[in-house]
Amino acid sequence: MNENTERLLGLIQKFQAEDLSLDDAIELRRLSAEFTNICGEAVEQKMDQFYKTK
Repeated sequence: MNENTERLLGLIQKFQAEDLSLDDAIELRRLSAEFTNICGEAVEQKMDQFYKTK
């Protein structure tokens, strides 16, 4: 995950400064989706914990 996070941040910075190649744009989209899924799972776990304690 750490390597993917660094790659994602690098592509975001590159995207802000210049046009991306098609390969970079595809990789940015893939890594963004992966990050979104991981964050979504973490939120779901926290919500489950929250509602189980109530």
